[in-house]
Amino acid sequence: MYFQFEATLGDMSASESPSFAAVDDADEGRIGAGRTLMVTAGDAAEALTDPKTLRHLAPFLGRTASVSEAARESGEKPNTTLKRVQRFLELGLLEVVGERKRAGRPVKLYRTVADVFFVPFEATHAESLEAALAERDAYWEAMLRRNVVRARRERLGTWGTRFYRDARGRLQVQTAVTPDVNATTLDPDGPAVLSLWRDQLTLDFADAKELQREMFALVQRYNKRQGSQRYLVRMGLAPVLDDHES
Repeated sequence: MYFQFEATLGDMSASESPSFAAVDDADEGRIGAGRTLMVTAGDAAEALTDPKTLRHLAPFLGRTASVSEAARESGEKPNTTLKRVQRFLELGLLEVVGERKRAGRPVKLYRTVADVFFVPFEATHAESLEAALAERDAYWEAMLRRNVVRARRERLGTWGTRFYRDARGRLQVQTAVTPDVNATTLDPDGPAVLSLWRDQLTLDFADAKELQREMFALVQRYNKRQGSQRYLVRMGLAPVLDDHES
């Protein structure tokens, strides 16, 4: 079932329905079984594509939560979370879906107005698709670098970088504590961190597709586990079609 609404988020008040294309998705192969909203209003689109802002909307995405529950999940004070909730209501991304009775005033319960949001590139302020991807990934890449450095520093102290050509003639750029030996955190007692780049892989298309599927399956396999420590994983793969900076 498909509904196309003509008005935009920016044309409506917070109490009215936002602009969206709503899809009741019954296909097993597609993500999400609830309502999908295509967000075109600039402020709402920017809120969704900003990882810092999205982190605070996430407790309400596709599920019901109170301000205090969302605050516990995000690690913020309830008053700070309440201000964010009021902003999300203004943007038309959040709505009040009920109340939880208690002594005194009941607790309001909130949920996103859709289970799935879609922001088309045209609704963002990015100048290009490459710029949009860079902006989206910058938050996570900074988090990865920050925590890799912290874990390595605790293990290795201050380190340097070795530049050399290996036995196969490939350029190597490796973390090292001394000029003669690469540093490693792969030993059993080392921190579970990894920052790895390889730009000299030469693969046939079939091998590249196999690697792509294996990388994805590997992350999915570990994603099913519920351990005590949160980890950030970053993977990437692309054919080198252009190695020149724009």
